[in-house]
Amino acid sequence: MQATLKILITFIATLSIAAQAGNPLPRGLMLNLDFQRIEDGLIPNKTLYPLHVPIGDLDTATNNSDRVLLMIGHEQGLDIPHSSLLDPDGGGWVATVRVFAMSGGLVMSQGDDENGYAIYIKNGAIHAAIHTGYSTILLKERPENGITECLDKWVTIEVKITPDMAILILNRAHVAIAPLQAPFIGEDYRIRVGEHETLPAPLRRDKTATTTGFTGAISSLKVLRQ
Repeated sequence: MQATLKILITFIATLSIAAQAGNPLPRGLMLNLDFQRIEDGLIPNKTLYPLHVPIGDLDTATNNSDRVLLMIGHEQGLDIPHSSLLDPDGGGWVATVRVFAMSGGLVMSQGDDENGYAIYIKNGAIHAAIHTGYSTILLKERPENGITECLDKWVTIEVKITPDMAILILNRAHVAIAPLQAPFIGEDYRIRVGEHETLPAPLRRDKTATTTGFTGAISSLKVLRQ
């Protein structure tokens, strides 16, 4: 057991040194919150990279399949502790969250004061705003193609970012795509779910945007570097 722990610590230290040296960060699943193994108020990360997320004042519930859900109430949210492994490097980046929303509002964001993305529910539809370089793009479904019902039912929301474009995927269906002015890259990008203290960078110029978070449940949250 001790030998395995030493190997793991050495591995994490090597990753940190590599990141500081400017070497490529690892590819694959960086974040996969394991709601089934919450212990002592901490949500473990079900990947090769240890990370524990404090649950704070959030509650959990169990569905009919004995699957543990994270409940997000009014004025509640979840902060993911920062790690350099969760910073985008300009390559492929995929954020996926499966939610049961009972009301609209901010679902999830990642970024700093200037750049990042935000996923939110507005007027019963799912939107994603992404700011890179000096421009913000908005991804949403076209009414003529139909709007995915996202309230009071489970929806899997995926934002896929490549070096030159961004795609919004709902329940595995590609519903919107737009080019990016600049790659999605940065340091000290923070991930927040639910209620926000301040508006995410991509929504700063939206006069209708608020910091209000959605209410409901989350069954999974993942971040993937491609």
